[in-house]
Amino acid sequence: MERKEAGLKFLPQPDQLEFSLPDTHITLVTNEGSGLTTQVVQRLKERGHRVVVLNLPHIQNPLSEKAVSLTATSDEAVQEALAAVRAQYGEVGSFIHLHSHFEFQHGNFALHFPAEREIVKTLFLLAKHLQKPLNALGQQQRAGFLAVTRMDGQLGQGRRGNVSVVGGGITGLVKCLNLEWAPVFCRALDIQPELPAETIAAQVVAELYDADVSNVEVAFSDKGRQTTSVQPVEVAEGAEIQTTVTPDSVFLVSGGARGVTATCVVEMAKAFQCKFILLGRSSSAFEVPAFARNEDEEGTLKRLIMEDMKARGEKPNLAAVKNTYKNIVAKKEIDDTIARIQANGGQAVYIQGDVTDPASFQTELKTAVDKSGKVTGIIHGAGRLADKYIQDKTEADFENVLSVKLNGLLALLRSVDIHQLDHLILFSSVAGFYGNVGQTDYAIANEILSKAAHLFKTNHPNTQVSAINWGAWDSGMVSGELKAQFEAAGVTLVNSQGGAAMLVNELNVAYGGQPQVVIGGTLPAAVSYISEDLRAYRICRRLRLEDNPFLNHHVIQGKAVLPVVNAVGWMAQACERLYPDYRVFRVENTRLFKGIVFDGTQKEDYIVELKEVEKNGEQIVFETTVLSEGEKLPTYHYKATVMLLNKKEERETPTFTHRLSGTWQPMDGAVLYEDGSLFHGAYFRGIERILDCTENQIVLSCKAPEVPLAGQGQFPVGSVNTFFADIQYQGMVVWVQKFMDGARSLPLQTDSAEIYRPVPFGKDLFVHVGITEATDFKMVAACTVYDEEGTVYMKTTGATVTVSKQLVW
Repeated sequence: MERKEAGLKFLPQPDQLEFSLPDTHITLVTNEGSGLTTQVVQRLKERGHRVVVLNLPHIQNPLSEKAVSLTATSDEAVQEALAAVRAQYGEVGSFIHLHSHFEFQHGNFALHFPAEREIVKTLFLLAKHLQKPLNALGQQQRAGFLAVTRMDGQLGQGRRGNVSVVGGGITGLVKCLNLEWAPVFCRALDIQPELPAETIAAQVVAELYDADVSNVEVAFSDKGRQTTSVQPVEVAEGAEIQTTVTPDSVFLVSGGARGVTATCVVEMAKAFQCKFILLGRSSSAFEVPAFARNEDEEGTLKRLIMEDMKARGEKPNLAAVKNTYKNIVAKKEIDDTIARIQANGGQAVYIQGDVTDPASFQTELKTAVDKSGKVTGIIHGAGRLADKYIQDKTEADFENVLSVKLNGLLALLRSVDIHQLDHLILFSSVAGFYGNVGQTDYAIANEILSKAAHLFKTNHPNTQVSAINWGAWDSGMVSGELKAQFEAAGVTLVNSQGGAAMLVNELNVAYGGQPQVVIGGTLPAAVSYISEDLRAYRICRRLRLEDNPFLNHHVIQGKAVLPVVNAVGWMAQACERLYPDYRVFRVENTRLFKGIVFDGTQKEDYIVELKEVEKNGEQIVFETTVLSEGEKLPTYHYKATVMLLNKKEERETPTFTHRLSGTWQPMDGAVLYEDGSLFHGAYFRGIERILDCTENQIVLSCKAPEVPLAGQGQFPVGSVNTFFADIQYQGMVVWVQKFMDGARSLPLQTDSAEIYRPVPFGKDLFVHVGITEATDFKMVAACTVYDEEGTVYMKTTGATVTVSKQLVW
């Protein structure tokens, strides 16, 4: 079963999509109560936006110019405020929520939680009522929903002891909206609060214009720009773990007597023979009738309940039958869980209460503690669902779903001595980590739990803390219908036995410094909106040498030069970032007109023009160009035709096997970089051996060296590993030197390149370069990248390099 550690990874500054809202639409900005709002409004006006400010009920410094005030946090008040905006100023085309900055103070978890919770609820309701206008505009052009928090600029992972976690739930909302609202650009931005307001405002606007729709949550701090990442960690089956759990450990468990959590605590009893205080809403005093003790089938049981009611002279009614059935099932599950815990050497006490209300279970908890010992661990497994699209959600849905997770956590922590806790295990969900359709409220609640885990670990370093972002289980709250939908979407479900074993594994002290982990499969990814019309895009990039360290590994005559393959990757991946559920499959008719050389005279600002020429559910074809503006006319640098293929579409992968001539003595490829045959620095040094070199071919054994994300700068590897793609051209350069009297060469154009599989860094691969034409001025070849089994990763035809005896490195 998959185990992934959550973290952050580098992102370059966003390329800027050129767009403007129609005259009928405005940009709505919530006022967070400081000068930041004014700064953001000014930046937006400079970009041509008509801006309206929405003052939220808690704001101490409401703005008056072009502003509407929200009078209360309610569905009705939000509707009224948006109606006023629409009537006075126009329809909302872009929305920016600036979240007020709160700080967690002096170990008091709830000091400001009610106020911040109301703001999150307001944003939830605003999203509900903005669904229609934003999606309507998004079907025509860019429409945006941007939510900005100021936790720590690292999405709550910055190990600060004062991060307010309630606002951290906003990322869950935005990730779900991104899935529900295919036509709308959705982005959650967490920014370091100490940065100057001018810097924050500039970044907020830059994020609104980001051309890359694939990154839904972004962090920005003095560490740079980042996004969430997961690092898979292999878990050896049956391996022994070291843990501080002992038979004397006592865990207070919410939701622990039934469902998924019960399965987990039984496995813990088996592993550790420890003690449990199980907290649930069901009554332990209910007596299972004799007729129901040996019957579990729902239909039969309900029939027996009706017969019993008739026998006692009562008139059966549906509500009473359902209630009795529910009580029977609950009591059976509770008794069964306790019996299994005891059978495996553990001890268990069940107490009844509402996890959101500590007063409801304090008396029973004290009695249980007197019997079992002080609580040394908490497992918060309780949860509640109310799955609906955001436009169908109610205030009650929000309150009911959030209260179990957030209020429940607070109640549990208030009920114990938190300074004596050895373990805090929070059942979070991939619905928060990735987002999920219909679960905006549930995602908010679970993201708060994950952020709370980071906060608690920072303030209580001796407690082992883990927010487990569970994938969907094959039991518990996942219905049969939902299970079928997950399986159809290719989502791997967590099986009960394996999931419980993974929980036991999380109690390994080796994971003591990892407060958040993802266990199980992902959820269905976003689906791009495919409009009927063919669209054109202009995307601006400020290109600087200092932002792209890899360029220092591609230096000719003392000057860094942008490799042609990276320029092609720039165009191809600009297309891919507009449609994240598509991948680059073919790049055709690549042409170099004027390369980009960093000699001090180069332009800084470049434009990628993308023009859709074909579009459907299977593939999208673009004509792409990189240009820079001149005083009179633009300068064209590169052109290519890019075809994206829907990731669900499968194309047959060809195979290839080389034949060696037997006349060539294989040689070490490292020599080529040392003797000046090739000028490439470490990031591009991928030729390990030349296996054959004749007039008709050169065969290479290659491996792309690992290039850190920060080193890749503005050209991160996506479907196309441009760093490896450069290696095949290096083979052509070597061939030209050998067979054309020591002449040098550089890439010029390519007829077609097809990508069947991504090329990972560090993988042993072969490159076959078959020579199709060689003159005094150019050499043309067909290149194939493949592995030991003959599986082809990439095929290139019409790869052309210039030939010149005057060219020097």
